[in-house]
Formats: sequence, C-alpha cells, structure tokens
Amino acid sequence: MIKKADFLERIKAEFPDAIENRTKSYVSFQVENQKGKLQNFIEVSFQSKRIKIAILSKSLQESDVFLFDKKPDSFGWTLDAEYIIDSEDSLNEVLPFIDKSYEFVKGGTDIECYTAFREFLSKFVNQANLYNSKDIRIKRSQKFDGAKSIYPAVIIDNIPYKVEMLNTGHFGPKSGNGYIKSPYFGYRLSDIDNSWINIRCGFQSFELTEFKIVKWYSDNRDEELGHKYFVKDLELESTGKPSNILKEFYNYFTSFYRELEKKDINMLENINKYKNILLSSKNLILRGAPGTGKTYLARQIANELTGGNEEQTGFVQFHPSYDYTDFVEGLRPVSSGDGAIDFKLQDGIFKKFCQKARDAQKTGGQDNFEETWTKLTDAINEKQGQYLFPRSSVPASLNSQGNVKFDSPVATKEKVYLLYKGEETKLKYETYQKIVLDHMKESYGLCDYVSPTIYTDKKFVFIIDEINRGEISKIFGELFFSIDPGYRGKDGEVSTQYANLHETNEKFYIPENVYIIGTMNDIDRSVDTFDFAMRRRFRFVEITAESQLGMLDEPLGDGAEEAKMRLRNLNAAIEKVEELNSHYHVGPSYFLKLQEVGFDYELLWSDYIKPLLEDYLRGSYDEVETLETLKKAFDKASNEQTNQSITGDNESDVNDDTDNR
Repeated sequence: MIKKADFLERIKAEFPDAIENRTKSYVSFQVENQKGKLQNFIEVSFQSKRIKIAILSKSLQESDVFLFDKKPDSFGWTLDAEYIIDSEDSLNEVLPFIDKSYEFVKGGTDIECYTAFREFLSKFVNQANLYNSKDIRIKRSQKFDGAKSIYPAVIIDNIPYKVEMLNTGHFGPKSGNGYIKSPYFGYRLSDIDNSWINIRCGFQSFELTEFKIVKWYSDNRDEELGHKYFVKDLELESTGKPSNILKEFYNYFTSFYRELEKKDINMLENINKYKNILLSSKNLILRGAPGTGKTYLARQIANELTGGNEEQTGFVQFHPSYDYTDFVEGLRPVSSGDGAIDFKLQDGIFKKFCQKARDAQKTGGQDNFEETWTKLTDAINEKQGQYLFPRSSVPASLNSQGNVKFDSPVATKEKVYLLYKGEETKLKYETYQKIVLDHMKESYGLCDYVSPTIYTDKKFVFIIDEINRGEISKIFGELFFSIDPGYRGKDGEVSTQYANLHETNEKFYIPENVYIIGTMNDIDRSVDTFDFAMRRRFRFVEITAESQLGMLDEPLGDGAEEAKMRLRNLNAAIEKVEELNSHYHVGPSYFLKLQEVGFDYELLWSDYIKPLLEDYLRGSYDEVETLETLKKAFDKASNEQTNQSITGDNESDVNDDTDNR
C-alpha cells in the first residue's frame, strides 16, 4: 500500500511544473496546454486501500489502453483511462503512461500525430516483412482496416495515405536481395501530373531495414529527394516519447502536403474578407450566378473560422419539403420494440448543432453527476429491487427508462440533476428527488455543483445550402427572433413550438459562438423568396464569377489561363443579351468539368454549358442566333479576343486507383 503523501510527493517530483488542484472528491494535476490554459493531465481519487487515477486515453497507443479501464465515449469524460495503484510497483508501472498524458496536454495534436505515425509504421514494417518472406502470398484484392477499395488507407492528422504493403501487383524499383516488389505508402501531391510523395522500403535478407522518401510520377519515374531513414533509429517499439528522428521523418514527409495546402495569397485574402464580414454580422448570405462556387466558398470560410475542425461545422441543404421538425424539433415516429409505432419528440439538426456549440463554451466548473449516477444505478441493479435508501422504507428499483422507482413515485435522472444544479424542477414535492440526491452525496462521492465558466472563443459555423429553396419562415419558426445578431445567447431565448412536451422549462437560444452562412441563387425560378423580417437579419454579399476565378488555378494547372479567358469572354457576351445580365453569368465551377472531359471544350459546351444557356433563353425570340453568338464568345481564347469581347464585339481527377510506384 502506497501512502497518499508519498504518492503526491512522487507526482510533484516527476512533474515539477504541474499545478495541484484539490476538490472534495479528487485531486488533479494541471499543466498549461498550447493555448496557455491550464488543463488536467491526471485526476486522483484516494480510496481506503488503493489509489485510482484517470488519464487521457488518446495519449496512449492501442496496446497501452488494454492496461486501463477505458470508460465508454458516451460518458463524455476527457480523462477516461482509469488505473488502480496499490503498491510502489504499480506506481512505477503506470508513471510512463502518466507522462504520455502530461506530454499530450503540453504538446497538443503534434504529439498525437507523431505517436499515431509511429504506431502505423510499426504495423507497416511487420506487414512488409511478412510479405517478403518466401512463404507468404496474399491476393491483390485483399482489404485491410476497413478500406473502401482494394487500396488500404490510413489517415493521420487529416492526411490520407494510400498504403501498398501486401498488393502483389506493383511496388516499383528493385529492392532487397533481388526481390522485385517493394511495399510503399504515400499521398497524392498533384492531380495534374499524377505525382505522389512515397515512402519506399529497403530490405536486407528479406528484413525491412530502411525507408527513403521519393517523388513518384505517372510515367513511372522516381525523383530521389535525398532523405533516408533507418528503421532501428525510429524506435518504433518504444513506449516512451517519439524520437527526434521519427519527428523529423514525419515533418519532412508531410511538408510537401503542407505546402500544397497553402492557398493562393489572393484567394486567402478573399476568404479572410468574407470571414471578417461573417464575424461582424453573424448571419451571411452568399448570392450569385450558377456555378460561382458559393458552397465551396462557404466551406472555406467555415474552415478558416474553425481552424479546420469539421466537428465545428454543420451543413444542411434546404428543399421545398424541408420543415421546422427537420430543422428545430418535432415529433418523429419510433419503434416501440413490439411492432407498434410511437411518436417521440426529437431535436432537429440545427438545435443539435447549437447544443454542441453551447457545450463547447463550458470550461472548468465541477460536476461529477454522471459518474455518481452510474454508480448508484449499478448498485440498485445488483440488489434486484431490494435497495434501501437511508430516508426511505420502500425498496427502490429501476424502471425501463433507468430512473429510480419507489413503488409508485419515480425520481427521474433529469429532475435529480436539476435539483443538483439548484434549478427549477417544476415539481410540487421534491421529497424523493432529495432522498436520491443526498444519498449520492453521502455514499457515492457526488461533489458540490460549480457552474462552468462560459467562453465564446470556439466558433461554430452552420452552412445552409440553397437557403431560399425552402419556406424560410416556416422552417425557422420563432427562431426568426433568436437568429437576429443582436439577440444571440440568453437575450434571444424563446419557447419552441413543442415546449409543452419538454420535461424542463429550459428555453432555446442560439449561442453567441454560432455563425450562419447561407447560399442562394437569385435566378432559380423554383425557389421561395425571403420575407422582409427574415431578410433584414442576414447580410447579403454577391459572389461574382470573376472573384472566384482563382478556384481554377490548382485543379486546371497550366490550362487555367485559357479557361479563364473563355469564361470571361462568354460572360461578357451574356451581359449583352437583352433578356440577361450579370446574374446569368456562368460560374467557374462549370469549367472544373474540364478535368472530367479531358480538356475537350466542345464537350464542355455541348454537355454542360449549352443546356444551361438554353434554359436561360427558353421562349426568347432569337434563341438560336443568341446561342450561336455565345458559342463564338466561348471559343475565343486569346488576350486580344478577350478585349474585343469585353469592349463590344458583337460576335462576341486522374483516377485514384492509378498505379504509383
């Protein structure tokens, strides 16, 4: 048995910069994270004959987690890996893992990426060595780790690596004792020349001993990049911190991808402009001609505002059948289990998103209700209906909803939790709820509730594509008030249409950290218009085809300039048509189709652009002649011709399955 004082002194000695934080039920140690905020890396509960700790499971390798009691994700615990210390030996055993949790908090996702990369490399080396033994033969169609195709993949830090470790078809240059096929993995660098950044395996006597980084081209050329790493130096089987050599390897390997991710400076300035508009207005509508990349731009703005965290971005596309029950809340049919259908009140996509944003605002505080409720209900289950509370002579059991039942009275989890937080329960008598609450405090370590601090720095963006294709006023309902930029947060809380079905009287509001981007096409004849009350709550910004031309640069490469010239000529000619104007421009998204048609402009015209223009001109007197004029403008591809068109001349993915070696 290790003493409490000895344990605390040991932790302080091992982590001298850690700050001790004591509560009634546990002691935690905190350290500053990358954002400069204190964060727990270990929580400690002192029991009669042992010590229970909890650390971050995501700081551990898969093989490490088996040593711990991993709490289900549904619990929502941050420190979810528990371990029991009952001796000096068990403390020594767990200290390296406490250190991992500590390093993870201090280093953030970089440490996580290095650790994940090492774990993957270890598996890769093992599989590659298996393949190169003479007795192993695995078919090309074999799939691994849930791959969608015959090409297995692994994703680390949002980088998708295509993995070729057991494919018998093609592995590139000769390696290892004359063995022709060599496993590799890598990521696509460019769609234009189908180039990849790959890791090649080097073998000695059928044992993988080294890696080298190469750039591969679709003409089966390898460009040597001058970086070679020995497997033994990467310390793949270590349980300690990732080695500096492994970090260097990972950083260099991903550097090409990171460079690729850097946006054109003009494009970035454009995105930042709209981002700042959204920050000031809260609600933004991107309007423009078809194909101007409004949805693409909305996602880019959201990406910038959220730091690329997909969990902080929501998306929905409106349509004529979409309504309030889909968006906010409503009664939905659910199966009762016996073949019958019941109707249950369920939150819609936007309400769920707002709840997630509200939860993300909360930091600090003190609330272990979920943990202690689980302990209590487990104990009641064990007694099988014979559990007695100190202040009750009636045995308690659990009903089908998991609430505490005293014969006929029932203490629901929701009501007990409201009482715990000191909020209104709307109950005439709270006797049984108090019995349960007091018992949880006395017997199961329920601490006093401390409300968390609310921060609004973490931003959430909800994108509504084709926002005017739905009946706006009907979909938003009473939220037309809450959506007002001046009424974010509690100031804009409202009772929803189904408030009388809620167990609590809590009202709904849109958190301060929620931002809304809508996209719309003004000339779509099948849509509803905004009413004035809703319209004044949004800022409308027109997205022109010209402003979005930058989206063609990377996908089209050297062909981008010709595409831009043809697009400008076509749009200049469209504006000269009597029935049309700039709202009928053709957007650059249509020209992205050039990749699919092999840069065949005639095919692009006949299959994509002409049908759109025919729809614009349907019913006009000179439809055929106008189309001919627009086609001539589309065919112009020089600077001189572009200028004529503008000044008034009247005539005016390469397959992902491509073999890479």
